[in-house]
Formats: sequence, structure tokens, C-alpha cells
Amino acid sequence: MTGKKLQRVLACLLAVLLLSQVGAFSPAVFAADDGSYTLHDGTAVIPAGTSADDVNRILAAALVEGFDQMTTEDQDAIVKKGFEYYCEGKNGVLKNTDWGLIGGFQSKTEKTAFGKVFTTYYDHPALAANKDGDYKVRLAGTTQEVTLTKAEKLSSSITLKEGVSVKLPYNEDGTLNADALRAAILQQVVSEDTTPALTTENTEIKYYASSALVDYKEWVKLEGEYKTIPMINKEIGYPAISAGDQQIQISFKGDDTYKASSETTTVTFTERPGIEAMTKENPTFKLAFTADGEAIYDNIRQQVWDAVVVSTNPALTVDDVTIEYYATATTGAHGEWGHAWMPLEGGTKDLRTYPAIGEGTQKVRITWGGSKDYAPWSWEGDVVVTGRADAPFRLKEGVTEGMTVAMVYNRDQSINYEATAQALREALLESTDPNISIDDVTVQYNADITGITKNYKPLDCNETLVLVKFGLGNQIIHFAWNGNANYKPLKLDDVKVNMDDHRIASAVVLKSGASITYNMDANVMLQAIFENLIDWDASTLPEKSTLTLDDFTIEYYAENEVEIDGMTTGGKVYRYMPIEGGTVNFLNYPQMGAGEQQIRVTFNGDEAYRPSTPVEGNLTVNKAKVSVKVHSTSIYADEAKDKLGEGFVTTDPADKFDIYTIYGGMTSDVTTSVFVQLPERYTNTALIKAIDWALEQAGQPTLTEMMNNGTTVGQLRKILSDVISRGADLPQFIKDALKNANIDIDTLVKLNEALNKLPGLLDNVRVAFGTPDQAGIYTVYAITNNKNYETGVGTGMLLVKKHYSGVKLQWNQTIPNGKLTAEEATNFDFKATLSYNGNSDISQDNVHYLYSGFTSKWRPYSSTTTPPTEPGHYVVTVVTLGGNYQAAPITRAFQITK
Repeated sequence: MTGKKLQRVLACLLAVLLLSQVGAFSPAVFAADDGSYTLHDGTAVIPAGTSADDVNRILAAALVEGFDQMTTEDQDAIVKKGFEYYCEGKNGVLKNTDWGLIGGFQSKTEKTAFGKVFTTYYDHPALAANKDGDYKVRLAGTTQEVTLTKAEKLSSSITLKEGVSVKLPYNEDGTLNADALRAAILQQVVSEDTTPALTTENTEIKYYASSALVDYKEWVKLEGEYKTIPMINKEIGYPAISAGDQQIQISFKGDDTYKASSETTTVTFTERPGIEAMTKENPTFKLAFTADGEAIYDNIRQQVWDAVVVSTNPALTVDDVTIEYYATATTGAHGEWGHAWMPLEGGTKDLRTYPAIGEGTQKVRITWGGSKDYAPWSWEGDVVVTGRADAPFRLKEGVTEGMTVAMVYNRDQSINYEATAQALREALLESTDPNISIDDVTVQYNADITGITKNYKPLDCNETLVLVKFGLGNQIIHFAWNGNANYKPLKLDDVKVNMDDHRIASAVVLKSGASITYNMDANVMLQAIFENLIDWDASTLPEKSTLTLDDFTIEYYAENEVEIDGMTTGGKVYRYMPIEGGTVNFLNYPQMGAGEQQIRVTFNGDEAYRPSTPVEGNLTVNKAKVSVKVHSTSIYADEAKDKLGEGFVTTDPADKFDIYTIYGGMTSDVTTSVFVQLPERYTNTALIKAIDWALEQAGQPTLTEMMNNGTTVGQLRKILSDVISRGADLPQFIKDALKNANIDIDTLVKLNEALNKLPGLLDNVRVAFGTPDQAGIYTVYAITNNKNYETGVGTGMLLVKKHYSGVKLQWNQTIPNGKLTAEEATNFDFKATLSYNGNSDISQDNVHYLYSGFTSKWRPYSSTTTPPTEPGHYVVTVVTLGGNYQAAPITRAFQITK
């Protein structure tokens, strides 16, 4: 049987049981399909969300006499016929009561006003979604009705026994077995006449607990839990239930048939028996350590156990218990010291640090958490602890304050801390035990160089808060050793030493007349400088084959850049910077570019050579070449601004370039068109003003005037030719303006060449700025501008397509019955609107009209601009010619009457 069928059967059985509780029925007999059925009033449980088929079966079982004794075929016939019920439907604040299917329906009312019929529709919910109560119900297609009492759920009832005693069950580890306790409470406390039957799955059991920290009580889980106390807004822990009289709350969670409910009672809980333990008087033991001086706490715990406990019944071992000692803090919170029970290895508690157990008389506590059958047990008392001999190290004879020790360095010129530590050990320390080496001693320094406080750190300490780092000059050296199984940790006086650098002095010599080529990757230029600028024969350096760029600091004398509204100019603040540029004191410096550059080179030093003095020299950085590619494509006219972005024009290398793009070609209107797309930064006001000023000073139309008023190919050619022809003779202020705008003369040359290459391009052709917005086919020239590259040019094609799909012409006004009076024709809108995908906010310039026909006096009429107004018969045709949108023509005939 499927889950759905089983659900239906159970629902039917439940309905039948409910019917047995109903006192009186008012039977009604109906003819249905192949038999007669007797219906009576009844009650049914219909959970929210029950399907219409299941509700029909529930109603049949609840309302049809003898339904459970019918054949399956007869039952299915009744269910298939279905039921209707009388209920209220709504439309906003309007209401209407009517009959309809129990799965939900729609009713309507009609009213006549002002000669028109107004219909109002009302939505009626499904019976399963409607509220509990009495409803009139009938078989679908019949008129006789009975009353149904609908209930979503039944009330549950919990009966608890009084004076019950329950033994607390525990797990093997001594923790409360809350699951077993819940089962025991349900079995021993809950009465058998509880409806429905309670289980651990459908029931929640809590006890009324008191918090150990505040005087506050809450209903909590039997195993205990954390809860937030409203009065202090703090989370407080509640323990698991314990032996004694406890208030218990048993709550039924509710299900699809019964509502939730809850009852409380008092239950007596009983505990387990305690264990028997025999202990020693005046216990004592010795601390155990590894060969590295680490305390062996497993061994120490076993020794404590053996020193204190003779035997227990039942038998316990050290692994069964927790052993702690009453420790004194070595660091306090807010300047306060304290005591606390801590593990033998010490730890941190309440912002205080506690050491591991040490020699002397210590207060010790042993606790056992109990088991399934026995209650917890503990022992507390004094234990005597013994230890080891003093460490076997001392300072060498002749060690004096301020003696010099050589620093040891790595290849990268960083300090070799391990080798330096060994040098300090060999210079200052000796062992009194031939079996123990000084190599085992850790070397530290006092980060408080004054020695007033002790802030010992490893030689390679790089902690942010430690301001004094280990290095050349005076250092206070501290030796540390953790001890071993026989010796205590090392305690020696600190030694002040002078750390000195004994490496070879290095020197760098640079060649004259060296040159490299610009590269957007600064590392490529650095490698070129490394190969071509350093005079290896004249320099005092390690062998070149052993060195790399990482061994040098290479910088160039840079001028900061200031960007104002997208225009970059020199800031007149100079300093040596890395070849890749960077930011210093909030000033931005660019990567080294093409031109004459001043270079500074420093050898960083290594394990054998000291760092060199920085040396300066000159270097020529030649412009790099760039390859430009235009990726020919096709777009629609209204997509140019969005789609002709990244990817249409690409460069190799992919550096930052100003790209000037010229589009020249024939539009769909069979006219020559030129578009000039300027780099993105030309949308900036400050940059436009700078270019305008330079053009104005040169006696040329400004860029703003050309962009606003338009220009011709001839005018643009003349401006470019004038600037190019004057070249070096241009006034300095114009050169400066072009430099600030990052415009290279060679770029202007390439722009002029591109204009001249466009086929059949006449001087009177208008130039528009931006991307093509007219359908047509265009030749594309892309010219790059970057002060670090030679100007690059790329060519390609662009097809700007018309829209055909989704383009429609629609009349602005309809002509009723195809007729207008002469007076109506005078003010009538005969035109049509062109739209694309429903949007009419597009250009209407390519919409054209033809009016033709005869007047009532049989005079012919024809016009492409003016609609007729005299009486007669006419036809108007609307077409689209050229432009970016092509629609199918539309035509209509009409008559103008007197």
C-alpha cells in the first residue's frame, strides 16, 4: 500500500471513530450514480493542506451512512462525485455566500446600473484551508444538505501520577543518561489514560531548575542547559537534574491530529551509592622529567595517585580521576594575584596565569565523577613534592662586559640567527658535565636594552610590539635551558656584548651610454639594467654568476604625478623610487617610462660582503612597439555604446593606451558618415578645457565646439595638419598642454593618415564624435597613444545592422467605421508611430507618408506631407526608408464626409 493510500485509509478510520462520538444525526437520502446513499450530520478532522481528493474521502466516511461497509467501487464512486459546501467568499471588503466545490471555488454576483451589467467575482477558500466550525455540505450536483463540524486538530489530555519515585540512570562515564531518564519518567509517571499515548519522540520533559550563580529558576532540560537571564542579560548554566524532590513538566508537542498540551507534577529522584576508598597519611613523591627537561605529567599523575591512594572499591585507576593542585598565580588580572585549583601542568584562568606544580608542600585534590552505579568521590590534602639538581652550565673565564662577538649573515644579508647564536654560545658559555653540550642551550636577548626590565626574546623576534630588535651594537644576552631528567632549568646572569660586522666592503660602478627598451613589466626592465648598466669588471662584488636582481636595489629619479579630473601632470616633487613606481607620503610616482632617466643602484650585501654605497648613473629608455588589432564585428545601431567596449580593439602588449577610433563608411540612407571616438578620459571637463585652450591659442576651433556643433573632415584634416607641420616650432605652452593631455604628435600624424586612407572621403563630410549610431558598413582605424610606446595603428570593419524583428508601425488614432467629417479631419492625427519591441521612444525621422485619392468632386489628391481635409475617398500608406529600424508598410482607406 502506498503512503498516500495509507494516509487516506487512516483518515477514513479516524473520521469513523469521530462519528461514533456524535450523538444525533439528521439523515438525508440522495440518488448518486448507481445507488442511493443516506447522509447525516457529522464531525471530521481535516488538517490544513489536505488535498481535495482526500477531503472528499474524509467527508464520505464522516457523512455517508455505512460507508465503511461499502465495496471499494461504491466508495470510489462517492468520492469521485465529490462534495460541495456553503461558505463565504471575498473580493476585497465585499462578501458573498454560495455553494461550491470543497477544493475552493469562485462565485459571482451581477448588478445592472446605467444600462450595463456589472459582475463581481468572489474567491472561496478550500474547506481544508477554512477555519474550524459548522458548514452546510451536500453531494455535488444535489440540493439536499447536512451539517459538518470541521476540526483541524483534537485536544490532547495528559494525566500524571502522584507520589512517584524514579531512580536516576547514568552512563558508564558517570554522566546522567537523560534519554533513559525520560523513558523512565514516561513509563512511571504518565497515566495510561493519557490521550494520545506519549513517547520520547512526541514529548518534551523539563525540570524546574535553580541557577548556581544567581537566584533564578527556569524550566530546563533534564541534562541541563545554558539560558539567558533577562534581568542581567547574561547566559547562565543550569546543571543536570539531581536526586531529591523535583518539579517535572511533561509537554506533548502536538501532531497532525492532536493539539499540544502540558502538565506538571512533583517526582522524587533517588541517587547511587558511594565508593569505599583507603588513603595514606603524609604522602610524598618526586617530579619526573624527560631528557629535554619537560615534565612527564602522566608519570607525575600516577605518582600522586600512588602516593595518596591505597585502594578503592570498586577499583579505580589514575585514568579514572582528575588530579589538581591549589596553585598561586604568577601574573594577575588588574594587578591582583590569586589562587585556583589547576591541572598539575598549570594554565590560565580568569585572566591569571598559573605555573605547573613545583617542589615543596602542595595542596592536592583528586576527584572522580562517578559511574553508572556509583556516586562521585573526592580526596583533598597536602602532598610533599621533591625535585632535581642545578643546571650544569657556567660562563667562561675571561668573559667581560662589552666584549665583541662577530655577527653572522645569510646570503640575503639578513642575520643568520642560528649561526650567530652558536657564535655567542662558543664565545661565552661552557658545560660542567661532559655528557651535556652547550649546543642544547637556547640563546635569547633582552628586548629592553637598558636591562631595567627582563623582556627575553629569541634573536629572530619580529613581534610588532617589540620595538628593540636584535642587531649590531650593544646587546644583553640571556641563556635558557629547560633542564632534563636530572637537572633543573638554567639560571645564569645576563651578559652584555658588542655585536660587530666583519664582512668585506662592496662597491658598484655603472657604465655610461647604456640603453634599454621600455616594458610594462618592471621586472623585465630591471633585468635589462642588471645586464647592461653595471660595470662588473670595475665593481667590487661577488661573482656575477652568483648574483640575481634580488641582491640589488635599483631605483630611478622619479617625479610624482598629480591627477586632476582625469588629467595627469607632473607634481614637481622628485625622489628615487623603485622602477615599478609606488606611493610615498601620499604622493604617487609612476613606473619608469621612456626617455632619459637617472638611475641609482645599491648592492644589498650577502653573507660575505657588506651593502654598497648607492651609486648614480644615466640610462636611455627607448619607446616600445605595440601591435593593434581591430576585431571586426556586427552590431545593431542602438548597441554601439554598450558593446563596442573592451575586446573590440586589443593591443599587444595589453598596457594602458589612449585609443582614438575612426569609423568611416556608408549609412543605410546612402550617405557618407564619419565618426571619431575619443579615449574615455576625454569625457573629463578639465582635460577638455586644456585641449580647448591649446587649440584656441593655435587659432583653431576648440574640441568642445567641434563636439557640440560638429565639424567636417576637411576642417579636422586642417587642424591636424597645422599642428603636425609646425612640430618642434609649436609654442612651448602648446607643447606643455599636449604633454599634460598625454597627446603624442606622432599620434596626431597617424590620425591624419587614417582620415586620408578612408576611400572616397570628401572634405565636406560631417564628422560626429562617438560611436556609429546609424546603420551601415564602416572601415575602422584604431590609433594608440602612450608616451612609452611608438604609435600603433590597427584596421578592421564594423557592420551596424538595422532592426527588423520587433519593429512595427501603428496608427496614432483609429478612424471609426473608416469615416471622418471634414471638421474632424481638420484636427485628426493621421500619422503613425514607429516602435521597437513596444518602445516608441526611438527616432521617427525615417517614417514617410503617401496620401492619395479623389475628392467628392472627383479631383485627384496626392501628398507626402499633408493629409486631405476635403470630402472624398482616400488611401494613406506609411513606410520606413533608411534609418536604423525597418517596419512593414501599413495602409488604410478612409472617407471624409461633409
